[in-house]
Amino acid sequence: MGDAELAIVWSLCPGLAPSTLRRLVRAFGGVRAFHEARVADWVACGGVDAAQASRMDAWRRAEPSADRLKLQLEHRGIFVLARGAEDYPGRLLDLPDPPMVVFVQGRRDLLSPERAVFGMVGTRRMTSYGMEAARWIAGEIARRGAVVVSGLAMGVDATAHAAVLEMGGDTVGVLGCGIDRCYPPSNRRLYHQIASTGTLVSEYPPGTPVRKHHFPERNRLIAALSQAVIVVQAGDRSGALITAQCALDLGRDVYAVPGPITSRASRGVNRLLFDGAIPLVDPNDLFPEQADVESAGPRNIPAHLEPCYLALARHQPIRAGELAAVADLDLGYVFGALLEMELASMVTRHPDGTYHIRPNAAPSHS
Repeated sequence: MGDAELAIVWSLCPGLAPSTLRRLVRAFGGVRAFHEARVADWVACGGVDAAQASRMDAWRRAEPSADRLKLQLEHRGIFVLARGAEDYPGRLLDLPDPPMVVFVQGRRDLLSPERAVFGMVGTRRMTSYGMEAARWIAGEIARRGAVVVSGLAMGVDATAHAAVLEMGGDTVGVLGCGIDRCYPPSNRRLYHQIASTGTLVSEYPPGTPVRKHHFPERNRLIAALSQAVIVVQAGDRSGALITAQCALDLGRDVYAVPGPITSRASRGVNRLLFDGAIPLVDPNDLFPEQADVESAGPRNIPAHLEPCYLALARHQPIRAGELAAVADLDLGYVFGALLEMELASMVTRHPDGTYHIRPNAAPSHS
């Protein structure tokens, strides 16, 4: 078996936590060296006790097949993406200790590095102001065709996910438990909606219950999957601040929504602003290139292309069929206009089928 297959096998070893597996693999210098090590060496490195090492050895001796394990999961609608494989989310590799595998349910294309992705986090005990801000920001991100990543928790997380789904947009929920478990149970409807139209992600094998230490581990995945993280509301000890710190450690931008100085729910987020986070007072500020295109207007754009060009400026990056639907344009016209603009170097088509306007590109009909 290759390293990716070994990672899958060991990620599904009963009783072996992902953090323990990562620690052991790191201690032995690679998953293969760990796999081939003696039981006594596993214990000696301090990662597991003798009883757990014995259970791990029994799992190894059973010679589980990575292909068979993957197939069993896929029959349940769950995909396992291993570090080192082509389909592993590349942004996670920015972490100093990326997951050996992630379990995914739903659309894997939302984890593509070509997508614009914003993490949105905040307190579980949000105020009406926090709810209004979260809905506005998440809705605008969805309208622009970008992805919102959050943790499916109560409060800001759930509000952001729901606002995106209402817009018909794309959202990713990162779980602190097995991907087949919904936590909190009150978000079950939202959980199923995301599984159907968006993406669920977890580094914990199916069946894993919620544990308190899982949430900081989950938060680092939210930060890594995002190109920038937005903190809507956060108290002094909010887990959202952990996500923000992870994002800063990864070199991601951190935006903070200012809140009233009298509100406990905004103390943490206001502290982020004091420490240098970017104030977010208008979600359009997240898309400066698109704003420039919209404010500049369709200069030197042929009249027959203007409807498509302006619609694309508002919704990019977006696929042709989606653009026709949201802009109420004829699909044939959109396909033709996009092709003409692509040939004229006015727009770029990405490998995932989405289009965006090339900044400062003038029509070229050579």
